[in-house]
Amino acid sequence: MQWLNSPYPLLQKAKYKWLFALLSGLFVFVFLIVFQPFGAAQSIAYKYVFLAGFGVSVFLGVAATYFILPKLFRDFFRPEKWTIAKEILLQFCCILIISAFNSLHNYNWWRDIDLYQNFIIFLKITTSIGIFPIIGLIFFKERTLSKRNIERAQLLSNRLPIAAVEETITVQIQEENVKASPIVMQLSDFVYAQSEGNYVTIFYLEDSTLSRKLIRLSLKQLEIQLENHSQIKRCHRSYLINTKHIMAIDGNARSLTIQLDKVATLIPVSRSFSKADF
Repeated sequence: MQWLNSPYPLLQKAKYKWLFALLSGLFVFVFLIVFQPFGAAQSIAYKYVFLAGFGVSVFLGVAATYFILPKLFRDFFRPEKWTIAKEILLQFCCILIISAFNSLHNYNWWRDIDLYQNFIIFLKITTSIGIFPIIGLIFFKERTLSKRNIERAQLLSNRLPIAAVEETITVQIQEENVKASPIVMQLSDFVYAQSEGNYVTIFYLEDSTLSRKLIRLSLKQLEIQLENHSQIKRCHRSYLINTKHIMAIDGNARSLTIQLDKVATLIPVSRSFSKADF
């Protein structure tokens, strides 16, 4: 159960989704031609067109899984909350959708068959073919990415600054509304900032207690305002951190995470954040 709840990376980039769908469909088409399982060896008219239809069905099924489902269930498909259990569930949904497309293709070719029974048959076939490779791939990918990110986290941890946070530098943060008074604080009190659409939440220390303030300002604009201070880094598209407050760096299959002083929430780290940023 603990393994199922382990963090896992969610496929997000559209070009990789299309590539995965295309390669999946191409693989099935080649597999059917070469090995000719499940009666594919029978001699029928337009045989290769018929078999290519299953490749197209797989392509459509994978594309529907990765493009339509995330739009329908946005809260479920949150990358920062993605786990192995969710990935397995997603793959089973993919199997269901592929089975539906395959049964429709087969029914459209052979009209004298029962559509429901045809779907059950293809569901059994698709599951029997896909279950073990899916579980094996997820297990291998999780272990490989975890090992890589843990090693990277250790490398970055070894480069954490030892010097104490400077107390003498004062910074001003100006909201979009120039009429609003700027936020003035010591640079050492700035801990991190989190983007929330057109707003950003500033987390800072006030009498050694972590406080927050929501202001109307983009994270990019805040980054520009603090660009002269080298210890302020953009570690993620939604986070700007004060590297002097880093307590520890850890890694899992999904990403690296940073533990900041007095902050309970782990801060995610993008792949572009490297040892040079320390």
